Amino acid sequence: MIDAVYAIPPAFVVWLAALLALFAGRRAGIVAGITAYVLALAWTLTAPTGTHGSWTFLEFVIVPVAIDPAARVTGLAFTAFGTVAIGYLAVTGGDRRHVVAALGYAGAAIWAVFAGDWLGLLVGWELMALASTILVWLHGGDAVRVGFRYALVHAIGGAILAAGLALHVVAQGGGTDALHYGDGVSSGLPALAVGIGVGINAAIIGVHVWLPDTYASPHVGVSVVLSAYTTKLAVYAAYRAFPEGNLVLAYVGGVMAIVGAGYALAQKDARRLLAYHIQAQVGYILAGIGIGSSLGIAGAFAHLFNNVLFKGLLFMVAGLIVLRAGTGRLQNGGRLGLHAPVATGIFLVAAASITAVPGTNGFVSKGMVLDAALEGGHAPLRWLLLVGAVGTIVSFWKFGYYAIRRGEETRLRDATAGQALTMLPVAVACIAIGLAYGLLFDLLPAAAEWSTEPYSQRHVLEKVALFGAGTIVFLAGRPLFERFDGGTDIDAIRDPLVFSALERAATATEAVFGTLAAAERVTRRRTIETVSAPDEAIARTLPDDIGEQYRERASGVAGSLGVAPNVWYRYLALICCLVVALTVGVVVE
Repeated sequence: MIDAVYAIPPAFVVWLAALLALFAGRRAGIVAGITAYVLALAWTLTAPTGTHGSWTFLEFVIVPVAIDPAARVTGLAFTAFGTVAIGYLAVTGGDRRHVVAALGYAGAAIWAVFAGDWLGLLVGWELMALASTILVWLHGGDAVRVGFRYALVHAIGGAILAAGLALHVVAQGGGTDALHYGDGVSSGLPALAVGIGVGINAAIIGVHVWLPDTYASPHVGVSVVLSAYTTKLAVYAAYRAFPEGNLVLAYVGGVMAIVGAGYALAQKDARRLLAYHIQAQVGYILAGIGIGSSLGIAGAFAHLFNNVLFKGLLFMVAGLIVLRAGTGRLQNGGRLGLHAPVATGIFLVAAASITAVPGTNGFVSKGMVLDAALEGGHAPLRWLLLVGAVGTIVSFWKFGYYAIRRGEETRLRDATAGQALTMLPVAVACIAIGLAYGLLFDLLPAAAEWSTEPYSQRHVLEKVALFGAGTIVFLAGRPLFERFDGGTDIDAIRDPLVFSALERAATATEAVFGTLAAAERVTRRRTIETVSAPDEAIARTLPDDIGEQYRERASGVAGSLGVAPNVWYRYLALICCLVVALTVGVVVE
């Protein structure tokens, strides 16, 4: 009986709560959702390591549940944060539709994490794309346009991922175990396609603009929910695709850490700033996975877990600013401060965590990834990550400067009791993990194969140096940062090129088909004329004088037979068709 329970994916409990919300209403859905997340969390903590159950689909043996440290840590992040995310959605005005879509979205992510093969992950991947698009659309207005773009990007990413997996199955000989994770995807074209498909959802450089556009558009509670799942599932899938590491992936992550932090510096909208920092922090995770060592992978999953917490918390604070001031623009959003101690305190904890202040969870997990780069001899990668860390520090000096001091004179009302109840547990967890990190370490992959001392003298001094550099950069560059307002991202160049190329391709295609259609019309007309009047067709091919003689001769012959040539040939063509039809019928019979 116990084994049977663990063979049932916990996503079903979350989806059941979504159905209850759909038919029983918002309040019942919220209670059911929180209960479902708690049950899923307990399931995740207690499920034995290994695979549970098996299904058969199209002759493939599918494993619905597979537990290993990577799946358990990611599942813990998804289920634990889900309990507070659905609560925050409720206390910030999310309606029944938001609750239903959010539970469906989170359930798909949980399903994908615990699936034991690529087919199960792909199903969850596509369900996530559908549910998250609906979540964005529910806000209406500009979010509808943004949602269409989001849906298009993720449809392309899902199609490329599916194509890569199909190529992987072919490369593996098409056996029933071809879709199981094993040692990752086959090298060559399958790895490239899977890497691109995963990279689109991970918001790698060049395909990342969907992230700030989408996460800054919908209901503030939806932004909190979105921040926890899509990009985190993408890096989880990257680990499944490249479990032994991939240096290209690592250096892509290093560049993302810098670019994400750099573009965050140019933002004055709180949620856009935070969305770019999702890209930067995902860069750290990809770097750890790409390094491929035991410490690198452990650090990546530790940072995945921690990032879900502190980034979700930051989006909660940004949501309060939007709700109180009616805008997410930091310079127009009023001020936090001593009159809003809960919101201000929570912001400081979250900002300290993402900038890796000692005593927070971010300090521990970022240090692990940096150590993995050092131990692996990847000095250039480590410098990329350090520069990204300085950029993160500078951008959150900027966030705090505007949110606490530089904003308009209007004082923002503090968090309500319900809002504080959803945020405080996350803030406490950020500090608790930063101090009692051993509990998290025991859950990480290959826990017996690596070791680290987060609070060594080197780690602390390095962090002091990074904060010193970040503070100097902020103070020196503050007049320049105040002039930035969004900046120009790659879509300003990419989209016109893409649309121009598509327009030219469509024009060329139209011209080709137009030419073919014209040729077909001419050929059809001449064929009909030839069949209807073969004598005239032959006469036109002859010189004029000979053609006239031929016409006279043909007319005379036709008169002696008593049947006009065009009628005679029509009868002949009809007889030939009947003979062919009878012959085909006899052969088929």
